[in-house]
Amino acid sequence: MPARTLATRIALPAGLFTLASVGALSWALIRSQRTNALEEAALGSESIGEAILLAIEHEMRVNERYAIREVLRNLGGHEGIESIRLFNKQGWISFSSDSSEVGRKVDMEAEACVNCHEGPTPAVVLDTEDRARTYRNAMGQSVVGTIQVIQNKPGCQGGGCHPAVEAMPILGVLDVVMSLEAAEARIAMTGWRALIYSLLAAGMITGVLFLIITRSIHRPLRTVAQATQRVTKGVPHVAAPRGSAPEIRILADSVNEVVENLSSSRSQLEAWAGRLEHIVAEKAKELSEARFQIVQAEKLSSVGLVAAGIAHELNSPLMAIITYSHLVRKHLPEESTAHEDVRMIEREANRCAGIIRQLLDYARDQRRNEEVERCSLSEAVYGALELLKIDLQNGGISLHVAVPDDLPPVGGNDVQLMQIFVNLFMNALHAMPEGGKLHIEAGTVERAEIRVVDLPPHPATRFVTVRVRDTGTGIEPEALPKVFDPFFTTKPVGKGSGLGLSVSLGIVRKYGGTILVESRHGQGATFTVILPEHIEPSEG
Repeated sequence: MPARTLATRIALPAGLFTLASVGALSWALIRSQRTNALEEAALGSESIGEAILLAIEHEMRVNERYAIREVLRNLGGHEGIESIRLFNKQGWISFSSDSSEVGRKVDMEAEACVNCHEGPTPAVVLDTEDRARTYRNAMGQSVVGTIQVIQNKPGCQGGGCHPAVEAMPILGVLDVVMSLEAAEARIAMTGWRALIYSLLAAGMITGVLFLIITRSIHRPLRTVAQATQRVTKGVPHVAAPRGSAPEIRILADSVNEVVENLSSSRSQLEAWAGRLEHIVAEKAKELSEARFQIVQAEKLSSVGLVAAGIAHELNSPLMAIITYSHLVRKHLPEESTAHEDVRMIEREANRCAGIIRQLLDYARDQRRNEEVERCSLSEAVYGALELLKIDLQNGGISLHVAVPDDLPPVGGNDVQLMQIFVNLFMNALHAMPEGGKLHIEAGTVERAEIRVVDLPPHPATRFVTVRVRDTGTGIEPEALPKVFDPFFTTKPVGKGSGLGLSVSLGIVRKYGGTILVESRHGQGATFTVILPEHIEPSEG
């Protein structure tokens, strides 16, 4: 049976409600029956006790102890009677259906004894329910016991075994204990029958409701629903099923009217929807590319004004440094420290020359002429750290690096990527003049999770991120939107050109990524480099 049909949704709760109602009523009746059974058992025990007292009254008057023992033993052997005991006022058992109990003393602190001896009501006037007790015996069986007070009446001194009435008004107590096993079994059977009847009643009501709702509502509605589905496949009319209610026929007529109104415009709407979707996709792509080009052109305009001049001015001294470093290195032993230091000077000078060329490329927007290589961001990060190792140590910077070696490759240029992180690490070093902590973390993120509006177009769906977080002075709120602008810097005059972040952002954007910045003044800054995963030309 389907779990979500209309018939099920109505019939099942109704059946459960019926089951709960009948079950609650049965439970109340069973509890009432149990209470009545216990009361009847207590009254039966009371009656048996009174009968026993009448039976042994003569023997007690003449102190015929043997006859009393025989009466109690014979009655105690009857079915349903657990035990019969007769004990004196001090609690000593004088007679019992179980001869092994004779001579024992009962627990005077027991509930039955306390009710008589310490209660506000004298023992001779206690009600039956106050003189009855229900408990489980040593075998775990449920029993009920009642006590009968044996009063000292005139004429009870025939045997000469106790004082007069005035001296001892109460002689002892007769305790009759009866088994409740038969009553418990009847109550349990009644409970099972009530449960079975409840389930049958709930099942019958649920089934009847299900059949009525299925025939009167569910089937006609399903027929109309199937007819409406056929309408979508070309059937022009919905017919209400025979014998259905007037509401179902009205529904079918309404559906037919709606179908007739929609059929004339459906094909036109479908054609317009397909054409509009195609136009929107094309315009969105054009708008994204145009916006990106405009933003890039605005940022490149200022760099282009000075790039050519600084390239000419710096290239000449750099060439001289490279040439003379090469000549000096030839005259030094290869195993000497000086030879390695000169090699480092030559290598860094070459890197400076490469940076100038990259600056010119960035300014001229020569992305189409550059080859995108398969690069490792982890190598770029560790390479930049190796170059700045001495500076970081001298600046008292504590490094916390979490950059996996198995990061997905990105598209770019190894030298340019290393230059990005050199710029970011140097900025962090300058922001912590008194020392601090530099946290570098890397990972991957899906494109849908990147909340960046101006992310350049790229076919990749997964991006690699590197977060560089320092504990420095942070960035002023008014300066935060300008940190990537060319020639903007918060450093003192002569300490920075303001091109590091601008050049870094241009390199990252050239490869389809971006750089995000977060900062609060006095609480450090976080720069996040985002680059798309490298896609081979055959995969694109």
